[in-house]
Amino acid sequence: MAKKTPRSKAWDAFSIYVRLRDAIKTTRTKTHLVCYTCGKRYPAFGVGCAQAGHFIPSRSNSVLIDEIGVNGQCYNCNHNLKGNWVEYERHLLKEYGVAEVERLKANKFKTIKIPDCKWLELEDLYKAKTKTLLDEYR
Repeated sequence: MAKKTPRSKAWDAFSIYVRLRDAIKTTRTKTHLVCYTCGKRYPAFGVGCAQAGHFIPSRSNSVLIDEIGVNGQCYNCNHNLKGNWVEYERHLLKEYGVAEVERLKANKFKTIKIPDCKWLELEDLYKAKTKTLLDEYR
């Protein structure tokens, strides 16, 4: 197995944080969440679990880790429906407003270079945020 890059480690920590955040927010549990776009309930972790789905379908650094633009989604919405972006945008507009949705859309076209040391900081940040959520949940 190939060694994970700092970027992939940061993504893994962020994905765990997003799914836990959304589980607590939508079901008040740490085990299940409601898909941001279709509204169905899914496990937050494990086999068949929800994913951290992006509003902007890009893996560029400018949109990869964005707490507003990434939310818990089921596999069907995230992959089969290619993000289910019409519903995604509808929910974002209701929750955050036009300015925030326009910011997310504009970021798709930004190119940023993030050094490994910053990815490591992001990994640590989201591990700490996950721990805080778990501590607060208890």
